[in-house]
Amino acid sequence: MGQNLNNNGRLRILGIMSGTSLDGLDFCLVDFTENQSLEYEIKACETVAYPQEWTERLTCSEMGARDLHQLDEDYARYLAQQVLAFIEAEGLDKESINLIASHGHTWFHEPHKGISLQIGNRPILATLTGLPVICDFRVQDVALGGQGAPLVPIGDRDLFGNYQACLNLGGFANISLDANGERIAWDIGPCNLPLNHYCRALGLKYDAEGVIAATYGVDDQLFRDLNALPYYQQLAPKSLGREWVDQELLPLIDRYAISPELKIATLNRHIAWQIAQSLKSQRVKEVLISGGGSYNTTLISAIESMGDFKLHLAEPNLNDSKEALIFAYLAYLQQQGKPNVLASVTGAQKDHCSGIRYNP
Repeated sequence: MGQNLNNNGRLRILGIMSGTSLDGLDFCLVDFTENQSLEYEIKACETVAYPQEWTERLTCSEMGARDLHQLDEDYARYLAQQVLAFIEAEGLDKESINLIASHGHTWFHEPHKGISLQIGNRPILATLTGLPVICDFRVQDVALGGQGAPLVPIGDRDLFGNYQACLNLGGFANISLDANGERIAWDIGPCNLPLNHYCRALGLKYDAEGVIAATYGVDDQLFRDLNALPYYQQLAPKSLGREWVDQELLPLIDRYAISPELKIATLNRHIAWQIAQSLKSQRVKEVLISGGGSYNTTLISAIESMGDFKLHLAEPNLNDSKEALIFAYLAYLQQQGKPNVLASVTGAQKDHCSGIRYNP
């Protein structure tokens, strides 16, 4: 049943997103109002960088069940602290916020095994913030036979439908577009996650503006081997997780006795190549680009050089908060009792209304 928690028909939702590239926590406070059509207004947004402690804890990929349970609990508490800090820093009235929409942080994502875990999606998040929380948007889709990802395309369609396609350059590069009357989307391949991995070997968090990639050449054999990875032969719907990077991508790259700089430059070219091939295969000319990778000017220039594309970079506020905005939109749809996950995107048995609500 549809629900409006404000007398004026407005729902104010705080979306929270943590991506696999560990850039930080993205917050986006959005007002949704539906009269003759849906309207939204971003009221505040911010990206909070992870402190070193949390970067290290979220990078650790191997731990036992007891330790993972503790991490899940601790991360929920950390999220609650950051929510309250965001509300205070923005001078917001907490009572004006109707809902929190939390993606959590993906710990593992293996839909072919029927499992996907986003930590931090625990009832304590509602208890400590004093606000209702809608979270765990992926699990139901995986149970219905879907990939559980990507979930953003319904927002791309409804909020940014004036673009032919939407391309997100986060930990992975993913795209969504309309084809034959339905929305389709998939993870194209890696993006910031492996790039940042090799930057850390140089004592850097990331390759700012793609300077390293622009300075060094490309290892032609590694470039060919990367493009020959089996994932690229699979048809959509398909999605990637950190497991694929750890088990397939990085071991392939590390077989090459070359410098981290050369690995970064070759990866950058590979990412651009795979994106360009996807755009060409779908005859996409005009695309909205968002995500941290959009600041990698070397990557953007490489994509442009590979085809007749018109690339629109999202405005800074939208660029840094687009996924958090759309997860707020998923929560909005969930409160209206409307489907917020598209089977045409994930491969699930049906469109469905996903997300679990916890009340304080």
